[in-house]
Amino acid sequence: MKQDSKIIFVTGASSGLGLAVATHLAEMGNIVYAGARSYRDESPDKGNLKKVYLDVTDQAGITALTERIIEMEGRIDVLINCAAILVLGSVEDMTYEEFEKVLLTNTCGVVRTCKAVLPYMRNRNEGQIINFSSIMGLFAIPFQSAYSASKFAIEGFTEALRMETRNYGIKVSLVEPSDHKSGSQKYRPHAEAANLLSSPYRDLFLKVTSKIEYDEANGSEPEKLARLIGRIVQSRRPRLRYLTGKFDQKLSVLIKKLVPGRLFESIIYSYYKDGQKKGKSKESIPTEDNGNEGLEAPNSMDNNEHSTNE
Repeated sequence: MKQDSKIIFVTGASSGLGLAVATHLAEMGNIVYAGARSYRDESPDKGNLKKVYLDVTDQAGITALTERIIEMEGRIDVLINCAAILVLGSVEDMTYEEFEKVLLTNTCGVVRTCKAVLPYMRNRNEGQIINFSSIMGLFAIPFQSAYSASKFAIEGFTEALRMETRNYGIKVSLVEPSDHKSGSQKYRPHAEAANLLSSPYRDLFLKVTSKIEYDEANGSEPEKLARLIGRIVQSRRPRLRYLTGKFDQKLSVLIKKLVPGRLFESIIYSYYKDGQKKGKSKESIPTEDNGNEGLEAPNSMDNNEHSTNE
């Protein structure tokens, strides 16, 4: 292990952004424990990348894995919370259990892992936590109420955590990705009742989800975000927020701050209500994240990445 390498714990690392982040950090020379439900103890290590079983809704399992890493490595330098799930559907069509499942993974999972590693970081007076929010944690779109609610909560949670831990040498940041390619339809499951002919929202739901799927399929490459995470990990004074992804989607965050709320709501609704028309491509201005900073949401007021806990 290189002298300046870090011990990094990544959740939701089975695919998508979580796997891209874990892989890139391992390639940088860090020891990375990549956790996901789809990994078992017999999952083969690939160099510095160690795949370990993790269910972020299981506090006992999180605690046991954290203690195991500490026992083997002596410390955890960085915790990166990528684990998240998404269920598409109207509030009326979603069952309470479907809604709760999203919150238990996306929000409570972050709380659980942070609570597990914080005592070790605090005792060493050193550490770093990077929580994945989303552009959907800054504004909502139709049929993603559970996902947006979970990510809005992560925004407030991380703001508070950063202030609580600043005297203990722990650096805390938020990453807010716009649409990135996940490569699989299974990460956009629909609420069971959302596709029923009897659903009063069905026509609009099908149009909106077609636009969501198109935007994700044409989103940014996960590897680009992984490189940004690498720069944040290396930064001596990381910022609170890093908004990353395609320029037009990042611009929407600024527009929300500049125009009246009713106008912004109309803009978002109009964008999604007609679905994705055949032969029509969304224009996007290419952009690169500069230095180790990315583009921060203006005034610190403060899809979909769709990392998974599978």
